[in-house]
Amino acid sequence: MTTSLRAFIVDDEAPARRELCYLLEQIPGVEVAGEAANGTAALKGIRETRPDLVFLDIQMPGLSGLELAQFLCELPWRTLMVFATASQEHALEAFEVDAVDYLCKPFTRERVAKAVAKAARVLAATAGPREANVAKGGDSCRRIPLYRGETIIPTSPERIIFARAEGGEVVVHTSDGRYHTRCTLSDLEQKLAAAGFFRSHRSYLVNSSLVREVIPWFNGSYKLIMGDKERTEIPVSRYNVNDLKRHFDL
Repeated sequence: MTTSLRAFIVDDEAPARRELCYLLEQIPGVEVAGEAANGTAALKGIRETRPDLVFLDIQMPGLSGLELAQFLCELPWRTLMVFATASQEHALEAFEVDAVDYLCKPFTRERVAKAVAKAARVLAATAGPREANVAKGGDSCRRIPLYRGETIIPTSPERIIFARAEGGEVVVHTSDGRYHTRCTLSDLEQKLAAAGFFRSHRSYLVNSSLVREVIPWFNGSYKLIMGDKERTEIPVSRYNVNDLKRHFDL
């Protein structure tokens, strides 16, 4: 592995954390960014360090690994997950939250290395377009190419109301209809940030100038009412509330 992959370990048992940390440090190109003994501390540490890969125990006091995984799925950036636990009984649930692998204790270097390699392949498959956009500069696209079938429609950012990731693709809602894009939601976020767009949720990118209402919701979250004819309601996850408040000076 030539590029560094940053990992974070979550396990309530200190010996298990030490063992996994030791094994990861034996794998070239892997850096252990941090560790936590419970879900609450893990959320804080993961938000601060933004690791590429999180190793999650399942049975922990308080927030379980599966519950923590649901929270991680709402983060505005993609964090890959490997469940590292004592039994196989939760394997199906783990893959339902898009875990890249499932390890059973006791760990071996070979098995941990295999999980890391799988994660590295996933990251490599999604990194190219994003790195290309960074190299070109954040404002490289003043008009976004959208698609209706094979027809290309160059679109000004101010016409875009919001974009949503759904069913493995990104659908862009504009003032005159729905279009598809060949960008990922993260690519669009980079291209449109200077135009006032922000990520309200893992699956949504919204035009802040076309938000008509901001409504407090449950558990510290919000929902947005957009300025389209349908007055679309868009969720704001708890982990994106700070971005919301920054955009609207709340």
